[in-house]
Amino acid sequence: MERENANMKDFERYLDFTELGPGQVVEATVTGVDPAEGLSVDFGGKQEGRIQPSELVRETSSYRVGEKITAQILKINDEEGYAVLSELRPYRRIAERKVKEAKDSGTPVKGQFVQQVSGGYIVRLFNVLDAFLPGSESLLRRDAEIPQGEHEFLVIDYISGRRGRIVVSRKALIERQVQSFFDSHKVGDVVDAKVERVRSSGAILKIGPLTATLPREEVSHDPSVSIHDALKEGESVKVKIVKLDPAQRTIEVSLKALEPDPWQTAAEKYKVGTIVQGVVKNIAPFGVFVNLEPGLDGLIHVSEIFWGSKKVDLKKFFKPGQVVQAEVVEVDPEKRRLALSYKRAQGDPWESVTERYKEGDIVEGTILKILPTGLIVEIEDGVTGLVPKSELSWNKVSDPSKLFRERQSLKMKILSIDSQNRRMRLSVKQTMPDPWEKAAESLKEGSVAQAIVKAKLNSGYVLQLKDFSVEAFMPSSHAPEDMKEGTQIEVLVLRIIPERRKILVSQKKLEELRDYEEYKKQMGGSQKTLGDLLKK
Repeated sequence: MERENANMKDFERYLDFTELGPGQVVEATVTGVDPAEGLSVDFGGKQEGRIQPSELVRETSSYRVGEKITAQILKINDEEGYAVLSELRPYRRIAERKVKEAKDSGTPVKGQFVQQVSGGYIVRLFNVLDAFLPGSESLLRRDAEIPQGEHEFLVIDYISGRRGRIVVSRKALIERQVQSFFDSHKVGDVVDAKVERVRSSGAILKIGPLTATLPREEVSHDPSVSIHDALKEGESVKVKIVKLDPAQRTIEVSLKALEPDPWQTAAEKYKVGTIVQGVVKNIAPFGVFVNLEPGLDGLIHVSEIFWGSKKVDLKKFFKPGQVVQAEVVEVDPEKRRLALSYKRAQGDPWESVTERYKEGDIVEGTILKILPTGLIVEIEDGVTGLVPKSELSWNKVSDPSKLFRERQSLKMKILSIDSQNRRMRLSVKQTMPDPWEKAAESLKEGSVAQAIVKAKLNSGYVLQLKDFSVEAFMPSSHAPEDMKEGTQIEVLVLRIIPERRKILVSQKKLEELRDYEEYKKQMGGSQKTLGDLLKK
């Protein structure tokens, strides 16, 4: 019984073989590969199937034993015991059907450039159909190299049959893709892009069929980030669209737009009045830029560096990379501006001035400004005081600029401190002994003193007594001749008024006295006393 069933199956298989004939399309399994002869296949018939290389869709060497393919029976040679098949013919019909469907539906097809011909290029579709690509539809320069690999095209013309033709276009496809991109995207969208070129000014990226620009300033919120470190040619990145112009077909994208913007939280994070720490980034004549975090810099204006109004070279006090503390003065996220104060972070020196200075202390300072009424002197940064003209010297000072110069260092005595009104009264002369005390002890009426002419007045001369550093006055009637400033003379003290700090002297009386003394020597006696001479 089993044998009968087996015979029946063999008979049915034989009947199936006889049903296969030329023209039929079958599924065949590759049983052998010969690069010169082609393929041997099992197509379900009683004969071996053979497919010549010219009837294959691919290169013969690309097939593998056991691979299944679709083929059409061309001829069965019972005498030779084999059948001739073709993979190309059914595949071509399928390809033609796909091309027609692509033409009708507008679906892109894939193909490869074969060669350049007059007026355009030959493109092979589905490995079996040759199509013509006009040069005007290729988006290629005539002298450009033929692109390698597989590309997509739109079928813009198709006529079937032996005299049929297929015309394709890259330009139409790209234009459709471009339009589709602009129709389906908007500012703010995040898209994938490929970096084509990186320059110091920015980068060129490819987004599908479109070229986009990424300006240098759109790389990162942190300006110190190098564009060459952030982007590498050939890599794929995600970017956000920040500008889109369908009319001009232009796109501008941004990397930093994908990062959190530090200015969005700046007002909350850096409240006015708080002390913050940052790194000196840049030093300008008008102030110092301090980086608080990547992409967020603050400015310490020059007016917020020192409590005083002195002009200094900021580069002598700050260096790039230096860590500093500052107080937040203003935060404006919309204008992306953050103002800082270095001096406020150090503290107002007037708030604790009485802890460092007391009335009567001798201090050193620098002259900031010379006024007709005295000197403005800086004791420390932000702490200044006034030296009134009356406290400049024990002698009368008519023009302080003749005795002092700006930036000159001085020792002074603190006379008073008013921290509430930020005032300090100082004295230069009180750092030295009062020369009038010595003069009052050493000089008396009739004393002879060395003097230097300081100034000429309408009524006489102001003299400086050399050994006492005090001034004396000599009326014009007591000066023998017109004297110039700087002239050294000897004078006779006529009167001393200590309470008014005045000394009256005479050169003429001294000469008369000496003449009289000489006369006495010659006469051998005295007729007049010194008091008589002084009363004249």
